[in-house]
Amino acid sequence: LPGLIGGSADLAPSNLTLMKMFGDFQKGSYEERNLRFGVREHGMGAICNGIALHNSGLLPYCATFYIFTDYMRSAMRMSALSEVGVVYVMTHDSIGLGEDGPTHQPVEHLASFRAMPNMNMIRPCGGNETAGAYKVAVASRKRPTTIALSRQG
Repeated sequence: LPGLIGGSADLAPSNLTLMKMFGDFQKGSYEERNLRFGVREHGMGAICNGIALHNSGLLPYCATFYIFTDYMRSAMRMSALSEVGVVYVMTHDSIGLGEDGPTHQPVEHLASFRAMPNMNMIRPCGGNETAGAYKVAVASRKRPTTIALSRQG
């Protein structure tokens, strides 16, 4: 997908958002597409907003565990208010989370993002719906899209 650039808040191995065919975007390698944000959810969302607002043709995405949207909610809301098509990939939205238990079960987040004006909120249930969610997200250049995915495959 031409122009796709982004990364994860230090969770790429867990949320499977690393683009393996590309290296890390950094000084001297500006053609690469993986951004290493570190554990900085708010900064990650703000950086993706800036990339989208620059109107360079790049399609920014960022990813973390769904529970951690609490730390980046204001950046996500700014995406919606600014009408920029950032793709938010939020994983581990599931009752079957395992060892992390109820502290990592964001049951109230789905309703709050569905209520956010101008935010596409999609929670696909399988592979075909996930592909459709990404298709909607890529086509939505004036609306951010949050895709909530489970931990299970």
